[in-house]
Amino acid sequence: MRGILLTFSTVCAIVVLAAPADAQFNFSAQGAVISGVDDLGTIVAGAPNLKDTYGLGARVGFKVPLFPIGVLGQGVYYFPEEDDYSYSTYSIAARYALPTPMISPYGIGGWQWRRTSSMGVSNTESAAMLGLGVELNLGVSLFLEASWEFNEELTAMPDFDNDPIVIKGGITFG
Repeated sequence: MRGILLTFSTVCAIVVLAAPADAQFNFSAQGAVISGVDDLGTIVAGAPNLKDTYGLGARVGFKVPLFPIGVLGQGVYYFPEEDDYSYSTYSIAARYALPTPMISPYGIGGWQWRRTSSMGVSNTESAAMLGLGVELNLGVSLFLEASWEFNEELTAMPDFDNDPIVIKGGITFG
């Protein structure tokens, strides 16, 4: 009798506490703008000015069910004003979100790779990045985030700020 009662109560608890599983993978389309960078073109001859440069990209996220943590991979291709210059970024980050129903604030931290190409010569750098964002879930999931990219400091110019703040926003599917 105890075995049947224990089995019945376990089944009842599972049925009552069962919640629909969220999608583990989601995909997003995003737009980005670089801000907070000094005008490199006026400080270093021939260097591009990336301030107020816009970009488009995509991201894929993996959320651990029933936990507020996940992994985020993203890439953005920017459209600088300079001819024969391209700039793109790729990153992988951990994401910690507060599990609230409609508005979900989150923080990200990870590693980023930046690829530049000018006149046929390409260069790749990598560094850490941190960010804060908010996700709005109203049937459609929208997000807005700001991330701070830690670039290598220019030793010849200690007052030069080349750690940009990148504002990203987009829509998430899945």
